[in-house]
Amino acid sequence: MKLRHIIVILSATGLGACSWPSLPSIPLTKEPTDERPAISCNAATRLNLQALDWANAKRLDIHIRQARFRPGTLVMKVNFPIVLRLFNGDREVRTFRAKAFFRASAVVRIVYDGRRMDETCIDAIRVGPLKGAEIQIVPLRQGEFPFRIQESPGLSLALGLFSKPAKPGHIIVR
Repeated sequence: MKLRHIIVILSATGLGACSWPSLPSIPLTKEPTDERPAISCNAATRLNLQALDWANAKRLDIHIRQARFRPGTLVMKVNFPIVLRLFNGDREVRTFRAKAFFRASAVVRIVYDGRRMDETCIDAIRVGPLKGAEIQIVPLRQGEFPFRIQESPGLSLALGLFSKPAKPGHIIVR
């Protein structure tokens, strides 16, 4: 009986290491969507966002622990500066993925583990084990935007047999 469990675990881990080709997605309807186009990174960098009062900006702390975010809902105001502070309390690299939110905002500065990063046109940010990141950002559009943890495919497949997937969080911009 124990040998069967070991074989299942090893098989799941082995399959997770394989990279499956992705199939193209084909829309089933030809109706236009109400989705507004993303704000280009070039347009966001031309805004005078450095002149904003960053010392008094709203600070939102997001803690990652056991592959879960706390808090699960963040509330922001459009055109007001926000400092997102991500803390990874896990012993594995975690990726904070919020593609729609980052594309509807202007990222002014990213500081990772005390070092300023040059790249500000992002869809996600990876935070190492027991490390932190700070993102100075200005939401430029109202709406609700999901965020989630993105794990490596092999790890999520192997753990998926024994654990629940992480619930996505929400960013609400009013």
